Amino acid sequence: MARASGKAHMIVLDVGRSSSIATGTDKETFFEKSKTCVSLLIQRMIFSAPNDQVGMVLFGTPETNNQLNVELGGYENICEAFELKPANWQTLRILENQVSRSDAEVNWLDALIVATNFLRNGALGKKFTEHSIVLISPMFLRADVDEGQLETVTDAISAMCGVLHVITNHVQHSAASVGPIFTSSGAFDSCIQPATRTASRCHNERLVMDVFKRLNEGTVSNINWAVRTLAFVDPKAVRPMPWNSTLTIGTKLKLSISAFVQISEQKGLGSFKVDNIDGSATRVEMKTEHFLNDKKIDLLMQDVIVGYMYGSTPVPFDSTIDIEYRSGESRLACLGFTASSNILEEHLSGHGAHVVVAKKGCSASNKKLCALIKAMHELDVAMIATKVYRKDTKPRLNALLPTYKNEVPCFVMMELIFKDELCSLKFPALLRTKHKPKDEQYEAVGKLIDSMSLMDAIEDSSGECREAFGLHSTYNPTLQHVYRTVAHRALNPKQSLPLADSALRELMEVPKPLAERSKPAVEQVKNLFELKEIQSKTRTEWLQRVAKISAGTVTNSQSSISTIDSGIFQEDDGDNGSGTRRKVVSVGTVTPSEDFALLLRRGEKFATVATQLQNAVFELLFTSMRPPGDKVVAALVVYRGEAIKLGPYRYNEWIAEFKETLLARRKEQFWERVIVGERLGLIGAHESDMSTVSEEQAASFYKVPAESKGAEENSGGDFIDPDFLLDELNGTF
Repeated sequence: MARASGKAHMIVLDVGRSSSIATGTDKETFFEKSKTCVSLLIQRMIFSAPNDQVGMVLFGTPETNNQLNVELGGYENICEAFELKPANWQTLRILENQVSRSDAEVNWLDALIVATNFLRNGALGKKFTEHSIVLISPMFLRADVDEGQLETVTDAISAMCGVLHVITNHVQHSAASVGPIFTSSGAFDSCIQPATRTASRCHNERLVMDVFKRLNEGTVSNINWAVRTLAFVDPKAVRPMPWNSTLTIGTKLKLSISAFVQISEQKGLGSFKVDNIDGSATRVEMKTEHFLNDKKIDLLMQDVIVGYMYGSTPVPFDSTIDIEYRSGESRLACLGFTASSNILEEHLSGHGAHVVVAKKGCSASNKKLCALIKAMHELDVAMIATKVYRKDTKPRLNALLPTYKNEVPCFVMMELIFKDELCSLKFPALLRTKHKPKDEQYEAVGKLIDSMSLMDAIEDSSGECREAFGLHSTYNPTLQHVYRTVAHRALNPKQSLPLADSALRELMEVPKPLAERSKPAVEQVKNLFELKEIQSKTRTEWLQRVAKISAGTVTNSQSSISTIDSGIFQEDDGDNGSGTRRKVVSVGTVTPSEDFALLLRRGEKFATVATQLQNAVFELLFTSMRPPGDKVVAALVVYRGEAIKLGPYRYNEWIAEFKETLLARRKEQFWERVIVGERLGLIGAHESDMSTVSEEQAASFYKVPAESKGAEENSGGDFIDPDFLLDELNGTF
């Protein structure tokens, strides 16, 4: 027997005289909103349920075209417009351009009888999971039927296991009962004035409720609410496919399990493989072209090799040098157990979560798995396991957390990171003595949080409040905009694409009632937390220090560095003194401080320029045959000044390593004269709010360990500093 592939829907649309009434605050006619509602309903089927089939019956038309009228008569002004078939754009174009309102008037119950017969005949020989009839009408004309007719139509719907959905006006939806359309029902509004709610309308409402009672199910929806709800496309429903494997614990215990995707990223629309804008099914052809320096070239496939892009650099890849790794068969192998508190949020990875249960039909595995989950839940532990999804694929770590879904024991499986995938980030403490908030500030922030509660941020037309941005009622605005632009282009191929409408913008904006009621709390927070702009004087300070260092050494041409005027205040590369301009591409050993400042002003990354400066300082101190003079001091002053402003982490790590290198190479004199004398050590929290180094740690950094001093004293006069000999040789001693 063939599997049922989808649902069958029959839309019954009122196009008669009564559909010209205005409805809603925008005063749009019921007929126009009905067409919009039908269009959105068919669009939703195209995007979310391509296996569903839809047909349409129009009543109130000038002409008559239905099978029951031919066979029995008495069903005038009713047309079977579209037979049952998959939803398509051509149906929407006909609805938009050819369906119009008329002055005829027809009993809505007669149209329901015709639609039931049309749906039953159209579904013959087809397998559907559900049959539904959607009636859209203001129901102004009184439906006079006897008990036999009413029983006949309800029996016909029940025989198909069908459901009746009515979309009309004068219907209220309470905040507690609001849900997806056709799954939650509103109620007829009994508070409407008698002028608009006639006796015929009241009779029709009672008749509809009688039909629902006989069918034991059915929904009634407000036309305005239906248009707003149908404007959002639900994700495509897919049948859950399990990942069947074996959970191995130790060497003897093996459990047959199935893992189902619980949370995954919504993919939206896939690639377009079929172009049916004109109703045909023409395949889209994919064509690949190769370009070299924006010029098209012809390549043979034997000249093409596999590669990867590392940034903008192509890296060729040769499969012959690939390390062959065999991970074995597909499996889920337990590595051990750990406390659930050890599984932190930052340790989770992957693209979603899975629910792990015993494989269907394996009762022995089910009993063992239930006992294991119960024991782990009582002990509050988690399982760490290796997951190999497919044979010889890369193994991944996974955490299996015991839980209960609808009182059924199961595991929630989430992927974990490996050690080398964890980035350890250090941030300064938020609460310090000088920044600790006062009690009144805590109270003001508490009032702000209470005033911005989302639980009652939206007020509907009936005055009831409900939650804003609820988990099950908030759609992805990006995907929804894609759906709407595709539908717009399909229906209006020559028009420009629309902008995001107000309904989509509401998904990205603060609700107006919430913004209004939070204004007093926001003003109180502004008054209590006074913000003062702090002008950073870091750059000015180190520029002055560099100028002093340069001014004190101008008499020595061998060891002096360039002055500030040589480029540190200039936006472009400065003159090197010989009349030619020097192009600075990296920090060099000639003028490291000026190069460093110039590259930063150009927009180079601080980390890149800092590494270049570190290399230049190392070369000047330890490998250069010339004495470094004071250019190293100026470079360190510039580096430390910028690090205070841009982030002290890199400087603090480097200066700690630099200290060990200086002491290991017997540069105690440079350490005392430059690092300690100029206070170029660790950047503490009192200098930069981004630093994690306390003031005490920064002060103790300048102390030299006792073993280093002892080694210097024990060396006596046998040690000859090579830098001392170089200074003598150059006459700078």
